[in-house]
Amino acid sequence: MRSSHNTLVMLERLKGYLNTFDWNELTKSKQVILESFLQVATREGISNVSMRSLATTAGVKPPTIYFHFPEGREQILSAALRWHYNNFAHALCKALESCSTPDEYWCQLITFHVSQQLKRPENDLWDALIATDRIAKVLPEALRSEVDDWEDFCDYMYFSIAQDIGVVEGERNARALRKLIDAIGSWWRWDGSDEGLSDAASYVIDISKRLMRI
Repeated sequence: MRSSHNTLVMLERLKGYLNTFDWNELTKSKQVILESFLQVATREGISNVSMRSLATTAGVKPPTIYFHFPEGREQILSAALRWHYNNFAHALCKALESCSTPDEYWCQLITFHVSQQLKRPENDLWDALIATDRIAKVLPEALRSEVDDWEDFCDYMYFSIAQDIGVVEGERNARALRKLIDAIGSWWRWDGSDEGLSDAASYVIDISKRLMRI
């Protein structure tokens, strides 16, 4: 039976991400503002989010937004991105709870990732923002560092499980696989059904085995 040592070490690091967002600070009003920010940004683009449009969507007045986020739009963007990654980490931990073998972890990680990318359009929003930042440097330096750390960790998640399956050298292929799944909304025509979602996951799992030479 294959060892899950690398995977279990990775899971401990994943749990560390659960503390990167202060949930005690997330009041109901703040949550509404962050959710509204995602709605407006997904619909109109991050650069077009104004305090007026955000306040209208959230059902509050602009001064209320500044009360919760005195630094304005940049603070909201940072909080929304951290909240997004933290939610992803929480949901992934739960999705992996039932796994016990490297193969199960591998398939479940891909299935979860595919599902998140297809069912949550804000994922494409963040991916586009990160890609733009690579060129235009639109993110605050501290937030950019956090984003880089998170992306590196996502690659590490794939490679750590692949090592337990038997892959010796595959860091570059692990990153390529993660990037491929990040962009699945642009090349997989999902019909919105659970069956279609399952088909997408199965297709990517098949690709992953050939890419990683599993």
